[in-house]
Amino acid sequence: MATIRNPFYYGGVAEETYFCNRSNEIQILKKDIKNGLNILIYEPRRFGKTSLVIRALKEINNRYIFIDLMGITDEIEFINAYFNAISASLETTAEKTVRYFKNVLKIRPNINVTFDMNGSPSYSLSFARSEKENVLEEIMNIPYEYAKHRKEKPIVVFDEFQEISKLNLEEKLRSKIQLHGNKISYIFLGSKKSIMKKMFFDKNSAFYKSVKHLPIAEISFSEWSLFIKKGFKNNDKKIDDEFLEVILSISKGFPYYTQQIAYELFNSCDSNSAVDSIIMKQTLHSILDREEDLFLQEWESLSLNQRKALKLIIIAKGDNLYEKKTMDQFNLTNSTLKKAVEGLINKDVIDKGNKRYYLQDPMFEYYIYKRFI
Repeated sequence: MATIRNPFYYGGVAEETYFCNRSNEIQILKKDIKNGLNILIYEPRRFGKTSLVIRALKEINNRYIFIDLMGITDEIEFINAYFNAISASLETTAEKTVRYFKNVLKIRPNINVTFDMNGSPSYSLSFARSEKENVLEEIMNIPYEYAKHRKEKPIVVFDEFQEISKLNLEEKLRSKIQLHGNKISYIFLGSKKSIMKKMFFDKNSAFYKSVKHLPIAEISFSEWSLFIKKGFKNNDKKIDDEFLEVILSISKGFPYYTQQIAYELFNSCDSNSAVDSIIMKQTLHSILDREEDLFLQEWESLSLNQRKALKLIIIAKGDNLYEKKTMDQFNLTNSTLKKAVEGLINKDVIDKGNKRYYLQDPMFEYYIYKRFI
């Protein structure tokens, strides 16, 4: 008997049938990329930024260079990570890649190629430290040179771009991007709103007024409901509206968490049967157990007043935080609460929208509510 493939997916880029909606953002992205604009997207982790961008790029069918900056600790690591991303995108085979770069690079670093168990190549450069600045400049120019000579516009995607601020590369990268004009579209993705806003909206920052900011709205509950119902129905399973409401009240429409809960519910539900309250309760309990180490680490990194402030925000639903009765419930004063809230905003734990405060991670909010309130 064939194994039924789960119609939901989380933990990576959601592609093909796993991708839900965002048709409006995709159309805007495609137009802006074709026109050579540089685009900024910042939203919390697990909001579906990367899946959205990859979906749009595949519909355009252009070459794109994707580099994740998380974990890169210095300029040399950046050079090699960027070079590897460029190499993987611009040519088809290792032999062609090496030949191409030997022809276009003015400098002469050694090009190293290694292969993993599947035969996929990985590229790096060997050069003297005294050559670092020249190598960096050349690597940053490769997409532009490629665009000039091949009459094809590659797109460069920097994921977790806030990390560039730790590498002292903002000025260098900005100067190159400015020279590249509309020959290349750069897409900057970030999950730390406080840092990304400072990098792109502060008048003293290198990237000030250099991009079009594209906000991403939550996928509507109606779209998610249709998507989840279809996934169950097409595989002879069923989920009623009351359980869809539970999923979306917890996930707040975040793609990662919505898909995670739906995935686990689907696995827990037998063929020709429906999700019930027992399955829902067990599934949510199991998810919280698996996420607990991560959430507990985040909880323990907060001060006592910040923890109190989070509880207050959850109970008050983000409204009227500074009412005396509400603050007294948690033994907070106006000044201590204000300081705690500012600290939580700076740590990107909470944000404010539509005149109310909210936790940026909805599953963390659910965890706090179930474990500590």
